[in-house]
Amino acid sequence: MTDILFEYDHILIRSEYKTPELHAHLASHLIVCLDGKMQCTVCGEDFSAEGLFIASDKIHTVHAPKGEMLLYLFDAASTASKIIERDYLCGKDFCIMDGLYQNGEGLVQKIKNIWNEYGKDSASSADRKILEAMNLNRAATTPTDERIKRVLEYLSSLNAIPGDIMKKLCDISCLSQSRLSHLFTQNMGMSLHRYLSFDKMRKGYTNFLSTGNITQAALDSGFDTPSHFAATCKRMFGLSFSEFQKSTQK
Repeated sequence: MTDILFEYDHILIRSEYKTPELHAHLASHLIVCLDGKMQCTVCGEDFSAEGLFIASDKIHTVHAPKGEMLLYLFDAASTASKIIERDYLCGKDFCIMDGLYQNGEGLVQKIKNIWNEYGKDSASSADRKILEAMNLNRAATTPTDERIKRVLEYLSSLNAIPGDIMKKLCDISCLSQSRLSHLFTQNMGMSLHRYLSFDKMRKGYTNFLSTGNITQAALDSGFDTPSHFAATCKRMFGLSFSEFQKSTQK
């Protein structure tokens, strides 16, 4: 079974995650094995770990022989990703979490405890508490500019991201494209372009859950073709959409 939670700057996946191929994508990773240790390969190094940070755009693969994993993908341009780079990665390609403690409690175990307590009922609640435990809640952003609030409200009302979305957002905000992009980054800690990419994928996945048809979900969400939707999934998650489809049907 796979659960996916999309937020504006990150994605949380709980999955059995069947050995994906070596891959890299523009996201900082936080991965925790919920049962035992996972087998990891990052930038040519093989090792086992209960928890792991991986820097953006690093060749890697991870799988859990015994069970499920929690996988966070933080957009590389987001504030959360910058905090991970500064506080945990410190210039390294990856950081094993097994020896990290917070207030005398192992950080990996704290994340597991939070998920076990909240995750089954509400992935969103577990997500908030995990980010707080990791001090990543400092990255949580609430826009202060009313024009950006209007843009976000409009995007949340859509089932698809249309091709002329930038013109519509400029009209709604009464801003030029360059000014809107600058103001959005100031308010949200990530670029408008990256936000739209995440939002389109989120809408595609939501539409798939509703219809069960990848072709219809792709077109309804604003992707040009189902193959574009599938390629975006592969680039973001390191897994093909067919693998997600199989796991949601278990």
